[in-house]
Amino acid sequence: MIFSNRFFCGDSRICTLQRHIPAPLFRHSFHIDTIPASFEVTICGLGVYELFVNGKRITKGYLAPYRSNPNHFVYYDHYDITPYLDAGENVVGIALGNGIMSSEMPVWGADKYPWRSAPCFAFAAEADGKFLFDGSVFVTHGGEVTFNDWHCTESIDARLAMKNWNDTGFDDSSWEKVSPAREPSGEKKLCTAEPVKEYDRRKPVKMWQGERGFIFDFGISGAGTYHLKIKGECGQQIEVYTSDCVIEGKKITNRNLYCWSLTDKMADKVQHDHLTLSGKPDEFEPRFTFRGFRFAEITGITQEQAQSLEITFILFSNGFASAGSFRCDNEQINRLQQCVIQSDRSNFIHFPLDCPQREKNGWTGDAALSCEQLLLNFDCANSLFVWLQNICKAQRDDGSLPGIVPTHTWGYDWGSGPAWDNVLFELPWRIYVYTGNDEAIKLCAPHMLKYLCYMQSKSSDSGLYAYGLEDWLPVNVHTPLCVTDTIMCRSIADTAEKCFGAVGMHQEAQYAASLSKKIKKAFRKEILRPHEYDGPLGANDTVATHAMAIYYGMYEEEELPSAIYKLKCRIKQSGGHIDFGALCNRVFWRVVGEHIGMDEALDIMLSETYPSFAALLKNGMTTLWEGFEYFEGDMAHVPAEIPQGFWSFDHHFWGDISAFWYRYLAGIRIDGPGRVEFAPMFSERVKNVCAEHVFAEGTLRVEIDHNGNSAHCRISVPRGISARVNPPRGWASDAAELVCGENEVVFSKLG
Repeated sequence: MIFSNRFFCGDSRICTLQRHIPAPLFRHSFHIDTIPASFEVTICGLGVYELFVNGKRITKGYLAPYRSNPNHFVYYDHYDITPYLDAGENVVGIALGNGIMSSEMPVWGADKYPWRSAPCFAFAAEADGKFLFDGSVFVTHGGEVTFNDWHCTESIDARLAMKNWNDTGFDDSSWEKVSPAREPSGEKKLCTAEPVKEYDRRKPVKMWQGERGFIFDFGISGAGTYHLKIKGECGQQIEVYTSDCVIEGKKITNRNLYCWSLTDKMADKVQHDHLTLSGKPDEFEPRFTFRGFRFAEITGITQEQAQSLEITFILFSNGFASAGSFRCDNEQINRLQQCVIQSDRSNFIHFPLDCPQREKNGWTGDAALSCEQLLLNFDCANSLFVWLQNICKAQRDDGSLPGIVPTHTWGYDWGSGPAWDNVLFELPWRIYVYTGNDEAIKLCAPHMLKYLCYMQSKSSDSGLYAYGLEDWLPVNVHTPLCVTDTIMCRSIADTAEKCFGAVGMHQEAQYAASLSKKIKKAFRKEILRPHEYDGPLGANDTVATHAMAIYYGMYEEEELPSAIYKLKCRIKQSGGHIDFGALCNRVFWRVVGEHIGMDEALDIMLSETYPSFAALLKNGMTTLWEGFEYFEGDMAHVPAEIPQGFWSFDHHFWGDISAFWYRYLAGIRIDGPGRVEFAPMFSERVKNVCAEHVFAEGTLRVEIDHNGNSAHCRISVPRGISARVNPPRGWASDAAELVCGENEVVFSKLG
């Protein structure tokens, strides 16, 4: 396998919004008398590539190979193309998109990347282990994709399409030789992350005429692209807008995606494609970026064309397998579980993203909040491990981490902090717990140590921390940054202790444990003030303060009753509604479920009135939203003036509610490699539960029937998994240990 260091491009100019440069095509024709036993190629495309052999697209998936900072890692893909070859003439074709090589989005530093360039590729072919040729032998020509930008849009002119350009018998005499391109400085690696694969295709469930075009509703939000079949006049220009919402049923809007320095003019470019028809039956499928949407609006077409065209939503995500399922007899919970699953898929393109429409960034805090539910629902540990390599590479010498990965310089000075940097600790630990693989811990351990030193340097004289983002997007009450940051620093130290202990780094584990004790002592002295424990906490007296302090062990055991009482009081003041941000969401349901009651937790979650998860379902939510802004209407009838807080209708960082259901309603608590505690908790809102989790050893399956005073449970435990029973407070069970195979356990309510 050869990782060629010779990169080549077509037009060396950078594509911009002012200067459109067609996406380049490359081809090389070669002759073989007999087909060898093995004909292998390696390819790197910066930003994204499509690979063809004798006219057949053989690319491993969409948006290959992988998005990274090319000064950190340069990813290659390997193919055995022997099955596609013929004796005689053969052709290898390559199409390149810009990817993040020349994005012009003036936020997150994308428009200032030092690697900005025209797209380029490296290629090497070998037959039976003998090198044959590299990218220097290819010829190039511009294609029908006249513009593409990772964060914005594509323009496609079907009149410029060249039939069979990537097949034999094509005359390429007018094509030009490739030009040498700058070699990126990053480490060359074979991409081992699961490729981005199609998992569903959806036809519109409804179509209607808006005020400027025809609107197609696919019924569900997701990420991917579309395939459009249409017949029209030669030169007819149409525009395709995609979005998660429609303003008052009249036109699609991406106003909810405006942010920071993104001007109206720039925002209009987001998810707005330009297509030019050839006069023949045309097919369009943008492939060099992706979109997050539910609705497509097509302008520039007639009523007849709207009725006769065919448009298909192609949904894609990393192609990993399902690792679990959860269903119960409460349809609100089932709908919310589907929202979580759909949000996870929409936001896992190479690595976990924050949203698929606007940013498309690998926000570290989002993944730290979601990683447990991601691992419960999907076999994604390998993809997370590949991304962790990039996170480690992004760490600076002083130990600091950026809030997004990949990045260049953006996200170190704003957008990070303990809750976001926690990704370096939380992901390796959860991967180890759910798979038993400690390679992620071993990879990250030296970087954890470096970060712990950096973290200590950010401590105030009083021992508190306040150097990151707060409890992100709280509904109403803001919790002081020193509260959430200090708690998360303590959590980091605790997780570091567990990670170091798991790989035999005992001295380092002791260091992390001592740091944890030091942080707890400072927090109790400065925030909880146990010497006046029954007194008010002032600005610190919030739901998030109490729930997070309880969950992360800041209270002593004897103080818990008073802490729980204070939490109850704050919940009552909020009207029994969500009154916290995404950091508290990770722990709130667990704390309320364990210490107050499952009925109370689900009452808040499933309240019919805003703010709650269930209230958003009434707006037609099919993916989790970035915040809890509420409006009268549904996704096809969003008010003209979208509230400022509406940024994205497709985020995953509130999705830990799914892990809560697995752990508490289904009782599947995986707290170590191959170790399960079966500890369901019961609610009047949920009578029947069916859940599964797939281990390497097999599938654990749980079925629960609950009638109020007793619960009959059937649990199938795969061989090699150790499982014990832990009844909830106020209940008894007729079993303590579960055996491999089928088990039946009865829980009875005491008193």
